Amino acid sequence: MIEKFNQRREVPKEKSILNDINKQILLFEKIKDVYINRPELDSFKKKSNEGEYSDEAIEADKKYIIEKRALMDEKNSSYGKDNLEYLEGGFQLSEMLQAMVVDCLNKHWFKEYKAIMTSDFDDLKVGIDAIMKDKKGGYLGLAFDFTVSNQDKKIYEKLQKGWNKTTKGEIPTIKYFIDPDTKQQGKLLTPKFIIGASKKDVEEFANAYLTNDITTLENHPFKYLMLLQIEEQLQTVFEYFEANNNDKKLDFAKKKYENIQTILRNMKNEIHADEKMYQNKDTDLYEYTKSSTALDMMRRFRIMKDQTS
Repeated sequence: MIEKFNQRREVPKEKSILNDINKQILLFEKIKDVYINRPELDSFKKKSNEGEYSDEAIEADKKYIIEKRALMDEKNSSYGKDNLEYLEGGFQLSEMLQAMVVDCLNKHWFKEYKAIMTSDFDDLKVGIDAIMKDKKGGYLGLAFDFTVSNQDKKIYEKLQKGWNKTTKGEIPTIKYFIDPDTKQQGKLLTPKFIIGASKKDVEEFANAYLTNDITTLENHPFKYLMLLQIEEQLQTVFEYFEANNNDKKLDFAKKKYENIQTILRNMKNEIHADEKMYQNKDTDLYEYTKSSTALDMMRRFRIMKDQTS
């Protein structure tokens, strides 16, 4: 099956979905359900009109969204629409990726967990695109920042930004969260993990959706790559915690990351990830993961931080 994906990784001769608005519209129709539970800021307004969910505070956050998107659009347009920098810098690739991966997490990859898109504010302000929740009710505290890039510098900058907070024992906070099951509203503290993909990954996922290729969606090697990236970032954090074991300000964050480590093991066991990647030594999967700019940068980042801990 993985060999099948490697054979597909040539640039498609037909017009790419990235340059075909009709295909993009069709793709959106197929994955629009992922946005159903995306929180709307106005639903957090309180009758008391005080505090961080006051009318004034929420209007300020809505203004932030508008201004932030305008700045991003201005920056992206300077690249030129045919430039990969434009595609990577804008929402065209990243939003496609996050929506499709969230859909796969909910339908094709794991039985025990669900993924939920975050609000526009938390997406832009905190850099968290989606979170995961145990379907039995418990939160995993596992948040994703999806990134499409072939630039290791871009991945490094994202990792370093998160690292500066991790070393202080800080955990990212989602301001606008609504439990899709209980409808409870409020903040959510959740460690964030960078999930990097390539432009080809996005095109493969998109083509699979457009052709109703369920086999590809269920078995795409990106689901293994995603777990490897989480695992690499987890290990980097734990090595820092171990080297600074007496620093009490890290205790809360350490417990959060330990919970995620347990969940990651469960996810890997469910799809027999270690067996596939290590025991059976799947060479096609190895070559696929080896080509990942994001995973390579995460491994080098871990070595750099291990040397400076």
